[in-house]
Amino acid sequence: MKIKNTLALVIAVASFSACNGEVKEKLKKVYAEQVGRNSETYQVTRKFGALKVKVGEYSGESKVTPWSAWWYPLSEKILFYNADGTASPLEKYDFYAGKLFGEASEAALFEERNLYQSNEVAWAGLCHAWAIAAVLHPEPKETKYLSGVKFTVGDQKALLLKSYEISSGISDIMFGQRYNGDRNDDYDDIYPDQFHKLAFDHLVTKKKPFLMDYDPRFPVWTVPVYKVKFIITKNDDHSALVDTWVSFASPHVDSVDFVGTKRVVKHYKYLLKGNWVGNELNVTDGAWVEESKDDHPDYLISFPDSIQRGSKNTELKTSIVDSILK
Repeated sequence: MKIKNTLALVIAVASFSACNGEVKEKLKKVYAEQVGRNSETYQVTRKFGALKVKVGEYSGESKVTPWSAWWYPLSEKILFYNADGTASPLEKYDFYAGKLFGEASEAALFEERNLYQSNEVAWAGLCHAWAIAAVLHPEPKETKYLSGVKFTVGDQKALLLKSYEISSGISDIMFGQRYNGDRNDDYDDIYPDQFHKLAFDHLVTKKKPFLMDYDPRFPVWTVPVYKVKFIITKNDDHSALVDTWVSFASPHVDSVDFVGTKRVVKHYKYLLKGNWVGNELNVTDGAWVEESKDDHPDYLISFPDSIQRGSKNTELKTSIVDSILK
C-alpha cells in the first residue's frame, strides 16, 4: 500500500505523549508538509466519474435494509461446540447432510482442527461474510425443523455466513487500501471525496447499499451501509464543508438469534476541494477534518452483486446450506 511516510511517528508520539499538545501540533505541521496524495487514491472517481457537488441537503436510502448478526470470532468455539450440550450449527449441518443427502460430512471437526484459533484477536471473525450476506439474502427469522434437525435463527445465520467466508471478486469492487499499520500506510485513505462519490452514487442515485470498514486503524469492522444524509455548505472560494451521517447495521448483537437490524449512525466531517463554477464545485481533492481526521472509513466495497461465494471449511457445501435456508 502506498502512503504517508511520517504516519508511524505521528501515531507513536500521539500514543505516548497524548497530553503534550505542542508536540502534536508540530508533528501535524511536519506531516502536512512532507506528504502528498497518491494517484491510487482516486479509484472511485476513475470508475464512477468526476465528483461535482452543490450546496444543499441530500439524503438517500437503500431499497434493501441489511440485517444484523453475530460475527462469530475465530477465537470462539460456538460454530462447532456448545458448552450447554446442545448441538452446534456445524454439528447440525453434518447430521442434516448425512441424513438428507447421504453426505459423510465432518464440517464441525474440520472447523475445530483447521480454522479455530483460540489466540486470535477478538475482532477477527466473519463480519465480512455477514456484511455481504446481509445485503444479498433475506434474513432468517424463524426456527426451522428439517429432517428432524432444529435449525434456530442463529444456526441458519451461522451457516449462511460460513458460505460467504470466501468471496472471490471483492478486490474488483473494493476502493481504498486497508490500513495495516505499516510505515507507508495512508491513514487518510479512503479520502473523503472518494467516499462522498461512492456513497452518493449508491444510496442517493441508485438506492443500493455498500459495505465499509468503519475503523481506519488495523482492526477490520466491515458493515453494510444503507442510509446517508449530506449537508453541504460553501467553505471558501475553493472548497465546500460537508457533514455526513451514515447508518449501518451492526454485528454487535446480544444474541446469535437476534432478528432485525441493530442500527448505528456515524457522523463524518470533511472538506471537498476544487473550483466553483457558478453554484457547483468541481472536486479534485478532499480532507477529513475535526474528529473525522481520526475516525473515518478505512475502505469501501461497492454493492457485491457479482461475487462468487465459498467457505474455508471444505466440508461445507453451499448447495446444502441453501437447501436449509430456502
